[in-house]
Amino acid sequence: MDISIIGFETWLESATNYEKQRKIGTFSLDTIKYLTEKLQNPQNSYNSIHVAGSKGKGSVSTMCSAILRQAGFDCGLYTSPHILNFLERVTNAGESFSHEIYQKSASQLIQFIEENTEILDKMDLNQASWFELLTLFAFLCFKNQNCQWAVFETGLGGRFDATNVLLPKTSVLTPIELEHTEYLGSTIEQIAGEKAGIIKPGVPVCVAFQKEEAEKVFLQTAKSNNSPVYLLKNAAKSIKHQHKNGKNMVEIDFGNFIFENCTKPAFSRKICANLQLFGEVQAQNAALAALAVKCAMPQISETTIEKGLERAFLSGRFEILDIMYKNSDKITIVLDGAHTVNSVSLCMQTYNDIFAGKKYNLLFACAADKDIENIAPVFFDEEKNKPQQISLTKPGDIKKSDLSRLLTAFAPLCQNHSVNYSISEDFEKTIESAVKDAAKSGNILVVTGSFYLVAEVKKFLKQKCTILPANA
Repeated sequence: MDISIIGFETWLESATNYEKQRKIGTFSLDTIKYLTEKLQNPQNSYNSIHVAGSKGKGSVSTMCSAILRQAGFDCGLYTSPHILNFLERVTNAGESFSHEIYQKSASQLIQFIEENTEILDKMDLNQASWFELLTLFAFLCFKNQNCQWAVFETGLGGRFDATNVLLPKTSVLTPIELEHTEYLGSTIEQIAGEKAGIIKPGVPVCVAFQKEEAEKVFLQTAKSNNSPVYLLKNAAKSIKHQHKNGKNMVEIDFGNFIFENCTKPAFSRKICANLQLFGEVQAQNAALAALAVKCAMPQISETTIEKGLERAFLSGRFEILDIMYKNSDKITIVLDGAHTVNSVSLCMQTYNDIFAGKKYNLLFACAADKDIENIAPVFFDEEKNKPQQISLTKPGDIKKSDLSRLLTAFAPLCQNHSVNYSISEDFEKTIESAVKDAAKSGNILVVTGSFYLVAEVKKFLKQKCTILPANA
């Protein structure tokens, strides 16, 4: 069977997609386990690192894969969400595979699923969802590429995530926040319990800085699985971050930290790198990635880790673009998919660190399930650098939004701080107006609240603007 990638995407879209519609009932690994076993477990054809958490898991996964790629390995990277093309989720450490690899894997998967559809029905198993099919596609791509390593970011949760059929060399847990409460639970402990489901018996786990409630859950789960657990707060003696003279430097000192059953310190010296991913939180992500890769491959050198961290880039994570719109002067746009109180706070903290109080306009949209009542005040925490103009809209057509809640959250704040604002369901016109306003005022445009909004802005920029080279 031969199929185009466009045809494959159309075929994928025929499956149930829980990123676009809510799941009714309970999740299960039964279907994905059955299918991977029938496919002779392609996910076991390479070494893997498995990453779960609420925030930063995409960045940590990208950094881990970049380090392994720097070491000379083909390293599959499976992340979500994508910005413009679903193939962004399935790459060789951020770089596209050849068309032949994608096409071969797509053809294999379609033929396999068609041969097993009736069997799933007879076994009373659910038909594979969109995310399960895409996960199987990634498993096959990495096998067909003969990848030696792969890094997998969970989609939702961990315990019942489709990626949780992996037997990784190392599991990684990034910071936990209240998110997807309709699926994962209403408390930090419940959500941490779902994320901790990726911890496998005897497999070491590296854990980011956590709220006490989450850390306790992870330690208990690791203990019950007899899994060595390495807390970043104990492993890293210091993590220093500085943005100066156009450089985004991080210095990580692991001191004399030693992994279990080892006699020598894991790191022979400090890790120093100039990151493409901005912000203090990315320095912590870099430290977690370095720890995780060292745990999985103790022999990897500090120089390789540094060069790998420096090549890591992820679209839509405080991404800074300079653009030209029609005959305007250069416009600087910051794109950040932050959509929780903490991540939006970090976005604005990073903005103030890098741009030192330069005036900005805000383009904001979020899905209906986000904590907008507590997100909105973040933009007014510092009176000296509140937004000059706020454009509110919905984050595209995929995610349900609630403009009435958005208005209720922002309007009083804008009135109290004398900030002009607009709100409209027409996100395409709102995006263009926001870019025009930034061009007219000379202010930086900050776009945040949703990766879906970032995707729509990127589509607009690609179609109607000239994106300038870095440092142009």
